[in-house]
Amino acid sequence: MRRVFAWIVLAAAALSASGCGQIGLGPGRAASEPSPLAAQTASLPDFRGYAGQTYAAFVAQPGMQRYSLTELGLSHDEQARFTYAMANQAVGVLTSGGGSEALVFSGCAPSGCLEGLSVLAIDIGTGEAFVGVSDMTGAAELAPNDRLEALLRLTSPSRTWDDPVRPTTVPG
Repeated sequence: MRRVFAWIVLAAAALSASGCGQIGLGPGRAASEPSPLAAQTASLPDFRGYAGQTYAAFVAQPGMQRYSLTELGLSHDEQARFTYAMANQAVGVLTSGGGSEALVFSGCAPSGCLEGLSVLAIDIGTGEAFVGVSDMTGAAELAPNDRLEALLRLTSPSRTWDDPVRPTTVPG
């Protein structure tokens, strides 16, 4: 009888220890181990250093090819539309608001922004991108990102993503 009671007590102790995470298969994740998101953000460049460059100069920098139109997944037609509406490029600017900060590139079509305007924004904290074009056929988010679109709207003089704050354009 004592033996049965001892086995019951041992079994109960083992079950309660495994329920508390004391007994498990293999080692658990260390508390100091960085999360996958933290590891991704740690490998991001300091985008602030690229403010003042055009989009063309930015994407030509080593490691920034991931922000090329091809790498962002735009189709050939979308790339042509974006490129035409980015013919006269403004230098990139930093913009922030609502807890977000982004590096924003914009440009206008050869005859002006009323004919076409392109915007590419990169979230400084995550590296995610937003790409949009507004032209005679309408406004289109080619690579949508709700958070960046909200930031562009917040910082726009007209509260639209396709009217970003722009410094003077650089002839393309």
